[in-house]
Amino acid sequence: MAVDCSIFCRAKLCFINAFFFLFIISSFTCLHVVFGTANEFDYGLHCNSIVHESKPADEEFNIMPFSGLPNNPPSRSYSAPKSKRLRFKTHHVFTTEADDVFMVEGNLIFRTSSYYERSISSGSSDVRGTLDFDFRGFWSRTTGKLCMVGSSHAYSKEGKLLHLAAVLKINNLQTSSNISTLVTGTMDSLSSANDPTHFEQISLLMFPEVNYAYTMISNQFSEGCPRGTDVQPMSSLRLSQTRTICDMLGGSNAFKLEYTGSCNFSKSCNPFGDGIGYLPSVVSLRIFQCSNDRQSLRLLIEFRNDSYQGYYSSPNLNTSLIGEGSWDAKSNRLCIIACRIYDAWSSLEKSHVGDCTTRLSLRFPAILSIRNTSTIVGEIWSEKPRNEGGFFDRVEFRNTGRYGGRIQLQGLKYVYTEMAEVKKSCPKKNPKTKSSRGHYPDGYSGNLGFRMSIIKGSKGRIGWGSSVPLAVGDQQDQRFPSLIPSSSSKPKSSGVESDSSSGLLNISYKMSIMLRSSELDGGLHTVNESSNEYLKTEIRISAEGVYDTATGSLCMVGCRHLRSGDKTFSSHSMDCKILVKINFPPLNSDRRSKIKGSIESTREEIDPLSFKPLQFSGRAYYRSWVTESISRMDLEMDMLVISNSLAIIFVAFQILHVRKHRGIGPLVSLLMLVILALGHLIPLVLNLEAMFIQDSKRSVLIRGGRWLEMNEVIIRVVTMVAFLLQVRLLMLSWTARCSTEKKKTLWIAEKRGLYVCVPVYVIGAIIAFSVKSRQNGHRTVRARHSWYYINKIILGNSRAYAGLILDAFLFPQIIFNMFHNSRELALSRLFYIGITLVRLIPHGYDLYRANKYADIDDSYMYGVHGADYYSTAWDFIIIVLGIFFAVIIHYQQRLGGQYFLPKRFQESVIDEEFQIDEEFPVD
Repeated sequence: MAVDCSIFCRAKLCFINAFFFLFIISSFTCLHVVFGTANEFDYGLHCNSIVHESKPADEEFNIMPFSGLPNNPPSRSYSAPKSKRLRFKTHHVFTTEADDVFMVEGNLIFRTSSYYERSISSGSSDVRGTLDFDFRGFWSRTTGKLCMVGSSHAYSKEGKLLHLAAVLKINNLQTSSNISTLVTGTMDSLSSANDPTHFEQISLLMFPEVNYAYTMISNQFSEGCPRGTDVQPMSSLRLSQTRTICDMLGGSNAFKLEYTGSCNFSKSCNPFGDGIGYLPSVVSLRIFQCSNDRQSLRLLIEFRNDSYQGYYSSPNLNTSLIGEGSWDAKSNRLCIIACRIYDAWSSLEKSHVGDCTTRLSLRFPAILSIRNTSTIVGEIWSEKPRNEGGFFDRVEFRNTGRYGGRIQLQGLKYVYTEMAEVKKSCPKKNPKTKSSRGHYPDGYSGNLGFRMSIIKGSKGRIGWGSSVPLAVGDQQDQRFPSLIPSSSSKPKSSGVESDSSSGLLNISYKMSIMLRSSELDGGLHTVNESSNEYLKTEIRISAEGVYDTATGSLCMVGCRHLRSGDKTFSSHSMDCKILVKINFPPLNSDRRSKIKGSIESTREEIDPLSFKPLQFSGRAYYRSWVTESISRMDLEMDMLVISNSLAIIFVAFQILHVRKHRGIGPLVSLLMLVILALGHLIPLVLNLEAMFIQDSKRSVLIRGGRWLEMNEVIIRVVTMVAFLLQVRLLMLSWTARCSTEKKKTLWIAEKRGLYVCVPVYVIGAIIAFSVKSRQNGHRTVRARHSWYYINKIILGNSRAYAGLILDAFLFPQIIFNMFHNSRELALSRLFYIGITLVRLIPHGYDLYRANKYADIDDSYMYGVHGADYYSTAWDFIIIVLGIFFAVIIHYQQRLGGQYFLPKRFQESVIDEEFQIDEEFPVD
């Protein structure tokens, strides 16, 4: 049997504070593991004082909290980026001769990064990989204590195998639990303090799930949420029989806290008083258990001060509550009772639950508007009297476009409340049947959401953002693009419009923009906000207006949510004197066309909330374009396989040519063959893991009904074959040159060719890097010492320049022929013409692709811009240069390597050949 756990751990390290882990007892699966090292340590010496050792008898499968069937589904577990996940598995549970004492065998698995692995090893060790402790011990059902001894192994920095021994002690592991039940414990090293395998004590805190009783909710919320805001049931959506509250809120959910305008940083506004040093701005609800009917749940409620809430972030128990909730079908809301976790910072082993006077309620509004665009709203309040310690004022919370996920809601409606102002600010244009420029996106097509990649103000570029439609159409035909479609939120047809005669469509938007704090106008600044140029300010705007399907223009009235520093006011604190205009490019326009727009304040300039106009632009990614891009990616995968296969054929012809004509091998430039071999080797080195390591996330990617990963493996295999043939050709030429009688002359020509090619390559690299750095100068000024400068400027330019050298692979052969003045057919026509075409076709395809498909650089499979120089000018130059080199090779092999040189220079080179033996005597 197995118990899957996520654990809050605290490692008491030298000079380091606590580390926390969430340990949740969850699934049960049957595994058979043979224990070896766990038996090597004396259980009686370390654990007999806790649970006395007893002789095991029969194996038992139904002993709480270790009972379960093999196929029980696992509950949700949480992990943090830096080593915050543990898993405890029980493999066998046996009854013993002592009553209510059971022998338990299992593993404690640290699914950790090297950061934490170093912390539980000695200071000189660097433990790598997952740590897996094998434990065996005894559990007393009467006392709830479990004691186990076991071991694991790890490697030090020097590669030495380290054997780690530990004793695990767990308290209060009972057969049932409630909201106040906390299972605590410690894991101690059995090595001496000066031993390299010694680690400091790790303390554990667990929230058990077995036989959990929702006693507090059932007792106190039997008549609804006491003292909650009185909200009419019809103003909130009811849940369908197939969608429970656990389905709606599964996993982790983060919400923005909103305080009243009179709230300050005093303890009356803070659920934790003024002891934590900040006023929380975000509350996260992490659901970790649901009841069998999925109408009740358990959750961890964390109050944070940062604007980003990651799913895998580590909770802070000092600002967290443990709660249980139940869905109230009468009032259509979730009622939650929450309790504090005390002494979690000083010692997890001494942690306990108390002060269950905090209440939360959560509901799904039935009607949205420009002032309320949140699909989930709630409130937090204290049951304590106002004059009692620990009391805090009521706080609202709601999801936003940034913090709320996609959920399914039936019966949701959007009410347009600012359309009168829209008519004043957005005068109706002359009616048009259809624009002469082309067709524009339909309002229901899903093409109206976009990213604002550039936002410009009076001081230049100051930020970026995103814009997503919230509701489209009138109430009877509304659709909510940002939500999972439901039967009640779909329009009757894809062409439904608010005003079919004029082509106007009512629409509302949610906009989120990030601006540099140092470059904000006075009206956009928030109270007590820093002007640090590296800090960003988020501005949320909700807007509604009219979209003209005939011209692609959108005009809306917007409302800006006002803030004070990190604190958000209630939804009534809004500036609705904003005008938003957006122009969409036609569907049949150039794929590089951009969506352009502006955000303006309609207030007087002297008004403190007034701000200067913001101009923004973003790339249009219409669905038809994306569909074309997917088909293009499939086509490019095929072209990549075909081009590499052709390269194999052309190299094979050259190998046959060298074998057939014995005196030809020494006349092939070795530098050219090395360049061609490296051209196939570098992609293999950069993508070697794709051939041997299967990524579960990528293995399910399907484009055009085919496995992307399989296509990539085929490409690597073909590239590998081409590389091996190139190496074989290089070896043949090398061997032939070393065995020929004229090897001195050939090596001199090769050496002189190297003296010419290397300076040309170096000078070209300097010029290319200078031009590229100048083009990216505005970025490199701030990022010269950052990863951007190294990755984009240095490595990116190097890859592109290497591609250019590969395009001109015939250049070393031309120089070699010139110095050797040979007329022999050193290169097969199929070889140099075929490889030239393989190198030039991507550039010809890029010219076609630029005018045919949407410009999505990160989706390029063939003719990748980061691996070569691709632009209209470069494509033309490289194509002409490649053809020019192929023509020179053709005439060199007919007229001689120096046919294009003046006769005077030809004679001087010939004269030098007579002096070769004197300048380079034979050993």
